[in-house]
Amino acid sequence: MKRKGYSRNFKLSRAGESINNISSSMMLVLFPWIVLSITNSSFLTGLEFAMSDLPLSASFLVGYYLTKLKRKKTIEVGVTAVRALILLFIFVVFLTGDKFYELISIFIGYFATSWTEDISSQIGGYWEKEFMDEDQYQSGISLSNFLNMLVILVSYVMAGLFIAIGIDLAFPLLILGYAVSTILRSFIKPKSEEAQEEQEEQPHSFKEGISYVWKNKILRYLMIRNLLTSLAFGGFLVVIEVLVKFRYAGSPFVLTVLLVGAMIGGVVGSKLGSNVKGNPRKVIGVLTAAYIPMVIFIPFSPSYIFIIPDSFLLMLTSQIDGVVFSTLFFKATPKDYMLQVHGVHNTFSLFPAVVSSVILGAIIQFISLDWAFYAIAILVVGQILVIWKAKEIGDVNMEEQN
Repeated sequence: MKRKGYSRNFKLSRAGESINNISSSMMLVLFPWIVLSITNSSFLTGLEFAMSDLPLSASFLVGYYLTKLKRKKTIEVGVTAVRALILLFIFVVFLTGDKFYELISIFIGYFATSWTEDISSQIGGYWEKEFMDEDQYQSGISLSNFLNMLVILVSYVMAGLFIAIGIDLAFPLLILGYAVSTILRSFIKPKSEEAQEEQEEQPHSFKEGISYVWKNKILRYLMIRNLLTSLAFGGFLVVIEVLVKFRYAGSPFVLTVLLVGAMIGGVVGSKLGSNVKGNPRKVIGVLTAAYIPMVIFIPFSPSYIFIIPDSFLLMLTSQIDGVVFSTLFFKATPKDYMLQVHGVHNTFSLFPAVVSSVILGAIIQFISLDWAFYAIAILVVGQILVIWKAKEIGDVNMEEQN
Protein backbone atom coordinates (compact mmCIF):
# COMPACT_ATOMS: atom_id res chain seq x y z
CA MET A 1 0.00 0.00 0.00
CA LYS A 2 1.26 3.46 -0.90
CA ARG A 3 2.45 5.50 2.08
CA LYS A 4 0.24 8.46 2.99
CA GLY A 5 1.62 11.81 1.88
CA TYR A 6 2.79 14.46 4.34
CA SER A 7 0.58 17.42 5.18
CA ARG A 8 1.06 20.95 3.85
CA ASN A 9 1.98 22.11 7.34
CA PHE A 10 4.69 19.46 7.61
CA LYS A 11 6.18 20.51 4.27
CA LEU A 12 6.16 24.20 5.22
CA SER A 13 7.69 23.42 8.59
CA ARG A 14 10.49 21.40 6.96
CA ALA A 15 11.13 24.11 4.37
CA GLY A 16 11.30 26.82 7.04
CA GLU A 17 13.65 24.77 9.20
CA SER A 18 15.89 23.91 6.24
CA ILE A 19 16.34 27.56 5.25
CA ASN A 20 16.88 28.47 8.91
CA ASN A 21 19.54 25.77 9.24
CA ILE A 22 21.58 27.17 6.37
CA SER A 23 22.37 30.20 8.51
CA SER A 24 22.67 28.27 11.78
CA SER A 25 25.02 25.64 10.32
CA MET A 26 27.26 28.24 8.71
CA MET A 27 27.50 30.03 12.05
CA LEU A 28 28.62 26.80 13.74
CA VAL A 29 31.67 26.77 11.48
CA LEU A 30 32.34 30.47 10.98
CA PHE A 31 32.06 31.83 14.51
CA PRO A 32 34.48 29.38 16.21
CA TRP A 33 36.90 29.92 13.31
CA ILE A 34 36.76 33.68 13.88
CA VAL A 35 37.51 33.26 17.59
CA LEU A 36 40.32 30.79 16.88
CA SER A 37 41.84 33.12 14.29
CA ILE A 38 41.75 36.14 16.60
CA THR A 39 42.87 34.46 19.83
CA ASN A 40 44.72 31.25 18.75
CA SER A 41 43.18 29.74 21.89
CA SER A 42 41.53 26.32 21.78
CA PHE A 43 40.02 26.96 25.21
CA LEU A 44 38.34 30.24 24.19
CA THR A 45 37.14 28.65 20.97
CA GLY A 46 35.57 25.83 22.96
CA LEU A 47 34.03 28.39 25.31
CA GLU A 48 32.56 30.29 22.38
CA PHE A 49 31.17 27.11 20.89
CA ALA A 50 29.65 26.28 24.26
CA MET A 51 27.56 29.46 24.02
CA SER A 52 25.44 27.72 21.39
CA ASP A 53 24.25 25.20 23.99
CA LEU A 54 24.26 27.34 27.14
CA PRO A 55 20.59 28.45 26.74
CA LEU A 56 19.62 24.78 27.00
CA SER A 57 20.32 24.99 30.74
CA ALA A 58 16.86 26.56 31.10
CA SER A 59 15.21 24.61 28.29
CA PHE A 60 13.06 22.56 30.68
CA LEU A 61 11.49 25.82 31.91
CA VAL A 62 11.01 27.10 28.38
CA GLY A 63 9.21 23.88 27.44
CA TYR A 64 6.89 24.18 30.43
CA TYR A 65 5.89 27.77 29.70
CA LEU A 66 5.48 27.11 25.98
CA THR A 67 2.99 24.40 26.93
CA LYS A 68 0.88 27.03 28.71
CA LEU A 69 1.18 29.74 26.05
CA LYS A 70 -1.19 30.16 23.13
CA ARG A 71 -0.26 31.52 19.70
CA LYS A 72 2.80 29.31 19.31
CA LYS A 73 2.97 30.25 15.63
CA THR A 74 3.35 33.93 16.54
CA ILE A 75 6.15 33.03 18.96
CA GLU A 76 7.88 30.85 16.35
CA VAL A 77 7.74 33.50 13.64
CA GLY A 78 8.83 36.19 16.09
CA VAL A 79 11.93 34.42 17.42
CA THR A 80 13.04 33.53 13.88
CA ALA A 81 12.81 37.20 12.92
CA VAL A 82 14.78 38.11 16.05
CA ARG A 83 17.64 35.89 14.84
CA ALA A 84 17.90 37.97 11.69
CA LEU A 85 18.09 41.16 13.79
CA ILE A 86 20.80 39.69 16.04
CA LEU A 87 22.92 38.78 13.02
CA LEU A 88 22.40 42.29 11.65
CA PHE A 89 23.75 43.70 14.92
CA ILE A 90 26.85 41.47 14.79
CA PHE A 91 27.41 42.46 11.16
CA VAL A 92 27.34 46.15 12.07
CA VAL A 93 29.93 45.51 14.80
CA PHE A 94 32.16 43.70 12.29
CA LEU A 95 32.04 46.70 9.98
CA THR A 96 33.86 48.70 12.67
CA GLY A 97 36.91 46.41 12.38
CA ASP A 98 37.53 46.34 16.14
CA LYS A 99 38.60 42.77 17.05
CA PHE A 100 37.73 43.09 20.72
CA TYR A 101 34.16 44.19 20.02
CA GLU A 102 33.89 41.52 17.34
CA LEU A 103 34.63 38.86 19.96
CA ILE A 104 32.19 40.36 22.45
CA SER A 105 29.43 40.59 19.83
CA ILE A 106 29.97 36.96 18.78
CA PHE A 107 29.80 35.65 22.35
CA ILE A 108 26.70 37.68 23.26
CA GLY A 109 25.03 37.34 19.87
CA TYR A 110 25.64 33.60 19.69
CA PHE A 111 24.05 33.11 23.10
CA ALA A 112 20.99 35.16 22.16
CA THR A 113 20.62 33.43 18.80
CA SER A 114 20.88 30.00 20.39
CA TRP A 115 18.23 30.90 22.95
CA THR A 116 15.76 31.69 20.16
CA GLU A 117 16.83 28.47 18.38
CA ASP A 118 15.87 26.49 21.48
CA ILE A 119 12.38 27.98 21.41
CA SER A 120 12.03 27.20 17.70
CA SER A 121 13.30 23.67 18.22
CA GLN A 122 10.71 22.94 20.89
CA ILE A 123 7.80 24.38 18.93
CA GLY A 124 9.03 22.56 15.83
CA GLY A 125 9.06 19.24 17.70
CA TYR A 126 5.55 19.91 19.00
CA TRP A 127 4.36 20.67 15.46
CA GLU A 128 6.00 17.55 14.05
CA LYS A 129 3.99 15.48 16.51
CA GLU A 130 0.83 17.26 15.29
CA PHE A 131 1.65 17.28 11.57
CA MET A 132 2.49 13.55 11.27
CA ASP A 133 0.48 10.40 11.87
CA GLU A 134 2.08 7.85 14.19
CA ASP A 135 2.92 5.50 11.33
CA GLN A 136 4.81 8.36 9.65
CA TYR A 137 7.23 9.03 12.53
CA GLN A 138 10.19 6.97 11.33
CA SER A 139 9.89 7.93 7.66
CA GLY A 140 9.12 11.57 8.50
CA ILE A 141 12.04 11.88 10.90
CA SER A 142 14.30 10.20 8.34
CA LEU A 143 13.15 12.69 5.70
CA SER A 144 13.68 15.62 8.07
CA ASN A 145 17.18 14.46 8.97
CA PHE A 146 17.96 13.82 5.30
CA LEU A 147 16.97 17.38 4.38
CA ASN A 148 18.90 18.79 7.35
CA MET A 149 22.02 16.89 6.35
CA LEU A 150 21.75 18.18 2.78
CA VAL A 151 21.38 21.70 4.13
CA ILE A 152 24.36 21.31 6.46
CA LEU A 153 26.42 19.88 3.58
CA VAL A 154 25.71 22.94 1.46
CA SER A 155 26.25 25.24 4.45
CA TYR A 156 29.66 23.77 5.24
CA VAL A 157 30.79 24.19 1.63
CA MET A 158 29.65 27.81 1.74
CA ALA A 159 31.32 28.36 5.13
CA GLY A 160 34.62 27.06 3.75
CA LEU A 161 34.26 29.38 0.78
CA PHE A 162 33.68 32.42 2.99
CA ILE A 163 36.63 31.50 5.21
CA ALA A 164 38.75 31.62 2.06
CA ILE A 165 37.36 34.85 0.57
CA GLY A 166 36.33 36.78 3.69
CA ILE A 167 33.99 35.89 6.53
CA ASP A 168 32.52 39.40 6.68
CA LEU A 169 30.90 38.75 3.31
CA ALA A 170 28.85 35.88 4.80
CA PHE A 171 26.72 38.05 7.08
CA PRO A 172 24.19 39.28 4.46
CA LEU A 173 23.53 35.64 3.50
CA LEU A 174 23.10 34.59 7.16
CA ILE A 175 20.60 37.39 7.71
CA LEU A 176 18.73 36.54 4.50
CA GLY A 177 18.39 32.89 5.54
CA TYR A 178 16.63 33.79 8.78
CA ALA A 179 14.43 36.35 7.00
CA VAL A 180 13.23 33.83 4.40
CA SER A 181 12.63 31.23 7.14
CA THR A 182 10.45 33.78 8.95
CA ILE A 183 8.30 34.24 5.86
CA LEU A 184 7.89 30.50 5.24
CA ARG A 185 6.89 29.80 8.84
CA SER A 186 4.26 32.54 8.69
CA PHE A 187 2.29 30.38 6.21
CA ILE A 188 1.99 27.43 8.61
CA LYS A 189 -1.54 26.89 9.85
CA PRO A 190 -1.56 24.69 12.97
CA LYS A 191 -4.79 23.73 14.67
CA SER A 192 -6.61 26.71 16.12
CA GLU A 193 -6.27 27.32 19.83
CA GLU A 194 -10.00 26.75 20.17
CA ALA A 195 -9.79 23.32 18.54
CA GLN A 196 -6.86 22.36 20.72
CA GLU A 197 -8.71 23.37 23.85
CA GLU A 198 -11.62 21.14 22.88
CA GLN A 199 -9.36 18.13 22.30
CA GLU A 200 -6.72 18.51 24.98
CA GLU A 201 -6.82 18.66 28.73
CA GLN A 202 -5.63 21.66 30.65
CA PRO A 203 -1.81 21.96 30.75
CA HIS A 204 -0.34 19.73 33.42
CA SER A 205 1.87 21.11 36.17
CA PHE A 206 5.63 21.53 35.95
CA LYS A 207 6.14 18.76 38.50
CA GLU A 208 3.89 16.38 36.55
CA GLY A 209 5.94 16.93 33.40
CA ILE A 210 9.26 16.19 35.11
CA SER A 211 7.73 13.20 36.90
CA TYR A 212 6.43 11.79 33.61
CA VAL A 213 9.92 11.80 32.11
CA TRP A 214 11.42 10.05 35.13
CA LYS A 215 8.72 7.39 35.37
CA ASN A 216 8.84 6.60 31.65
CA LYS A 217 11.80 4.20 31.54
CA ILE A 218 12.25 4.50 27.77
CA LEU A 219 12.56 8.29 27.94
CA ARG A 220 14.78 8.06 31.01
CA TYR A 221 17.27 5.74 29.33
CA LEU A 222 17.20 7.70 26.09
CA MET A 223 18.05 10.92 27.92
CA ILE A 224 20.84 9.37 30.00
CA ARG A 225 22.34 7.86 26.89
CA ASN A 226 22.05 11.16 25.01
CA LEU A 227 23.61 13.00 27.96
CA LEU A 228 26.76 10.91 27.48
CA THR A 229 26.56 11.41 23.71
CA SER A 230 26.38 15.16 24.24
CA LEU A 231 29.37 15.08 26.61
CA ALA A 232 31.35 13.07 24.06
CA PHE A 233 30.52 14.83 20.80
CA GLY A 234 29.19 18.25 21.83
CA GLY A 235 32.55 19.87 21.14
CA PHE A 236 33.60 17.61 18.26
CA LEU A 237 33.40 20.34 15.62
CA VAL A 238 35.73 22.50 17.70
CA VAL A 239 38.21 19.61 17.88
CA ILE A 240 38.09 19.20 14.09
CA GLU A 241 38.62 22.94 13.52
CA VAL A 242 41.61 22.93 15.87
CA LEU A 243 42.95 19.83 14.08
CA VAL A 244 42.79 21.65 10.75
CA LYS A 245 44.07 24.94 12.14
CA PHE A 246 47.24 23.56 13.73
CA ARG A 247 47.99 20.29 11.89
CA TYR A 248 46.93 21.23 8.40
CA ALA A 249 48.00 24.89 8.35
CA GLY A 250 44.50 26.27 8.75
CA SER A 251 43.58 25.31 5.19
CA PRO A 252 39.97 26.24 4.30
CA PHE A 253 40.15 23.54 1.63
CA VAL A 254 41.02 20.78 4.12
CA LEU A 255 38.33 21.97 6.56
CA THR A 256 35.72 22.01 3.80
CA VAL A 257 36.72 18.57 2.48
CA LEU A 258 36.51 16.99 5.93
CA LEU A 259 33.16 18.59 6.72
CA VAL A 260 31.70 17.76 3.32
CA GLY A 261 32.87 14.15 3.62
CA ALA A 262 31.14 13.91 6.98
CA MET A 263 27.93 15.52 5.75
CA ILE A 264 27.69 13.22 2.72
CA GLY A 265 27.81 10.37 5.22
CA GLY A 266 25.09 12.13 7.19
CA VAL A 267 22.90 12.47 4.08
CA VAL A 268 23.24 8.76 3.30
CA GLY A 269 22.77 7.71 6.92
CA SER A 270 19.63 9.78 7.45
CA LYS A 271 18.09 8.21 4.35
CA LEU A 272 19.04 4.67 5.41
CA GLY A 273 17.54 5.32 8.85
CA SER A 274 14.00 5.01 7.46
CA ASN A 275 14.68 1.36 6.61
CA VAL A 276 15.91 0.24 10.04
CA LYS A 277 13.84 -2.58 11.48
CA GLY A 278 14.21 -5.04 14.31
CA ASN A 279 15.25 -4.54 17.92
CA PRO A 280 16.12 -0.83 18.34
CA ARG A 281 18.23 -1.53 21.44
CA LYS A 282 20.52 -3.84 19.51
CA VAL A 283 20.69 -1.42 16.57
CA ILE A 284 21.69 1.52 18.78
CA GLY A 285 24.17 -0.64 20.70
CA VAL A 286 26.00 -1.81 17.57
CA LEU A 287 26.06 1.68 16.05
CA THR A 288 27.39 3.21 19.27
CA ALA A 289 30.18 0.63 19.57
CA ALA A 290 31.25 1.51 16.03
CA TYR A 291 32.05 5.09 17.13
CA ILE A 292 35.07 4.03 19.19
CA PRO A 293 37.48 2.86 16.43
CA MET A 294 36.36 5.68 14.14
CA VAL A 295 37.16 8.38 16.72
CA ILE A 296 40.46 6.87 17.90
CA PHE A 297 41.72 6.55 14.32
CA ILE A 298 41.66 10.30 13.61
CA PRO A 299 44.74 11.41 15.65
CA PHE A 300 46.77 8.53 14.17
CA SER A 301 45.95 9.38 10.57
CA PRO A 302 49.09 10.31 8.57
CA SER A 303 47.07 12.57 6.27
CA TYR A 304 43.69 14.27 6.15
CA ILE A 305 42.92 12.09 3.11
CA PHE A 306 42.41 9.10 5.39
CA ILE A 307 40.15 11.06 7.73
CA ILE A 308 37.64 11.72 4.93
CA PRO A 309 36.21 8.16 4.73
CA ASP A 310 36.43 7.90 8.52
CA SER A 311 34.35 11.05 9.00
CA PHE A 312 31.93 9.79 6.33
CA LEU A 313 31.35 6.56 8.26
CA LEU A 314 31.12 8.39 11.60
CA MET A 315 28.33 10.67 10.38
CA LEU A 316 26.58 7.88 8.48
CA THR A 317 26.45 5.84 11.69
CA SER A 318 25.34 8.76 13.84
CA GLN A 319 22.46 9.67 11.54
CA ILE A 320 21.07 6.14 11.41
CA ASP A 321 21.37 6.18 15.19
CA GLY A 322 19.64 9.57 15.29
CA VAL A 323 16.63 8.41 13.26
CA VAL A 324 16.13 5.41 15.55
CA PHE A 325 16.55 7.58 18.66
CA SER A 326 14.07 10.22 17.48
CA THR A 327 11.50 7.60 16.46
CA LEU A 328 11.69 6.06 19.94
CA PHE A 329 11.42 9.54 21.47
CA PHE A 330 8.27 10.39 19.47
CA LYS A 331 6.62 7.04 20.13
CA ALA A 332 7.24 7.35 23.88
CA THR A 333 5.95 10.94 24.22
CA PRO A 334 2.26 11.96 24.08
CA LYS A 335 1.57 15.23 22.26
CA ASP A 336 0.34 17.07 25.36
CA TYR A 337 3.68 16.34 27.05
CA MET A 338 5.80 16.99 23.94
CA LEU A 339 6.95 20.54 24.69
CA GLN A 340 7.86 19.84 28.30
CA VAL A 341 9.56 16.52 27.54
CA HIS A 342 11.46 18.19 24.71
CA GLY A 343 12.61 20.90 27.10
CA VAL A 344 13.73 18.39 29.72
CA HIS A 345 15.54 16.46 26.98
CA ASN A 346 17.37 19.60 25.83
CA THR A 347 18.49 20.49 29.33
CA PHE A 348 19.55 17.11 30.61
CA SER A 349 20.83 15.46 27.45
CA LEU A 350 21.89 18.31 25.14
CA PHE A 351 23.03 21.02 27.55
CA PRO A 352 26.10 18.91 28.54
CA ALA A 353 27.50 19.87 25.13
CA VAL A 354 28.48 23.11 26.88
CA VAL A 355 30.68 21.11 29.24
CA SER A 356 31.99 19.06 26.32
CA SER A 357 33.12 22.10 24.33
CA VAL A 358 34.87 23.67 27.31
CA ILE A 359 36.49 20.43 28.51
CA LEU A 360 37.68 19.36 25.06
CA GLY A 361 39.02 22.85 24.43
CA ALA A 362 40.87 22.74 27.77
CA ILE A 363 42.27 19.24 27.05
CA ILE A 364 43.65 20.48 23.74
CA GLN A 365 45.02 23.66 25.31
CA PHE A 366 46.67 22.11 28.37
CA ILE A 367 47.30 18.44 27.46
CA SER A 368 47.19 17.56 23.76
CA LEU A 369 44.90 17.37 20.77
CA ASP A 370 45.20 13.56 20.69
CA TRP A 371 43.81 13.24 24.20
CA ALA A 372 40.63 15.04 23.16
CA PHE A 373 39.84 12.11 20.86
CA TYR A 374 40.69 9.57 23.57
CA ALA A 375 38.34 11.32 26.00
CA ILE A 376 35.53 11.11 23.45
CA ALA A 377 36.08 7.36 23.03
CA ILE A 378 36.01 6.80 26.80
CA LEU A 379 32.62 8.54 27.06
CA VAL A 380 31.27 6.35 24.26
CA VAL A 381 31.98 3.31 26.44
CA GLY A 382 29.62 4.82 29.02
CA GLN A 383 26.89 5.05 26.37
CA ILE A 384 27.25 1.35 25.61
CA LEU A 385 26.77 0.49 29.28
CA VAL A 386 23.53 2.51 29.43
CA ILE A 387 22.19 0.83 26.30
CA TRP A 388 23.06 -2.58 27.73
CA LYS A 389 20.88 -1.83 30.77
CA ALA A 390 17.99 -0.25 28.81
CA LYS A 391 16.06 -3.42 28.01
CA GLU A 392 12.75 -1.53 27.72
CA ILE A 393 14.01 0.18 24.55
CA GLY A 394 14.15 -3.22 22.86
CA ASP A 395 10.38 -3.68 23.36
CA VAL A 396 9.43 -0.75 21.09
CA ASN A 397 8.12 -1.76 17.66
CA MET A 398 9.96 0.14 14.91
CA GLU A 399 7.78 -1.27 12.14
CA GLU A 400 5.66 1.20 10.17
CA GLN A 401 2.53 0.40 8.23
CA ASN A 402 2.75 1.56 4.62
